[in-house]
Amino acid sequence: MPISPPLPERAQQLLAQLERYASRESGQIAVGRRLLENHPDLPLAGFAISSSISPEPGRPQHSLILRVDEHDTAAIAAWAHALGTEPVIDGARHQLDTALDGIGIWGTATIPEADYDMDRAAFIPSGDDVSFTHRGLLVTEIGEDGDLLFSAHPPMREVLAATSAYYRHTCGQRLRPFDGHALADSIKRGWARCVAYPTRTEWQIRRATEDTPGALPVTWMYAQDGRTQDLGSVEHCPACGRPSRGLDYDRVSGQRVHVCPSPACLHKWPVDDTPSPAADDHRHDSEALATR
Repeated sequence: MPISPPLPERAQQLLAQLERYASRESGQIAVGRRLLENHPDLPLAGFAISSSISPEPGRPQHSLILRVDEHDTAAIAAWAHALGTEPVIDGARHQLDTALDGIGIWGTATIPEADYDMDRAAFIPSGDDVSFTHRGLLVTEIGEDGDLLFSAHPPMREVLAATSAYYRHTCGQRLRPFDGHALADSIKRGWARCVAYPTRTEWQIRRATEDTPGALPVTWMYAQDGRTQDLGSVEHCPACGRPSRGLDYDRVSGQRVHVCPSPACLHKWPVDDTPSPAADDHRHDSEALATR
């Protein structure tokens, strides 16, 4: 629902809130007061402030964020026109991005999903849209559990290889089976639409049927069904001699341990945290230099 222009007493409250958090030296308070005085008829729910230690070239160091209803794109347009500019439209998101007296003025609102043409927003992702590519496969991480989404329906061995490569090179970890489940059991195939909502850079994946317009074949790897291990330097298992980079914690002592990857062995041995002679000599040399 659009927000009505603030009443005079509400305008004073907004200014008081801004004065509580902003510094007068930055100029944000003066600009906020000017906006309230010059445009009392425009919707405004509040202010927020932003400052950058190292702003990008041509960008203000201090900014004032105008808060309006999250879906009130008309308010963003009204503020943009009042400040002599046009709103920046990126998909369903409308942004105000300008400056006044050296202070950045910024605001945003998004068209609701119900009012947006989601069919036109469906697209086919490319390598620029995903997290990782492996041998032609497009891979992107979805959710917060490390699950992966693959384009198409590749063979299971390719999914497992790409999953291993992603966790090794991007996460620095190894994904292992958990509680007797094989990783292959976590692979599911289906159809979905990739939707550029609210923007192409913040696209979403929506499950669909094969006959849905814009639907694409996809493969899910439910990585939360596995167990991750950090990767260390290559060590050889003292029990079977197999090379290993897997690291874990001993459940009893809590000590960091290496883990043999062989299913027939699974031997664990302590991580040697003792510095090498070369590293120890380097440390002593540094201490000597510091005392000179």
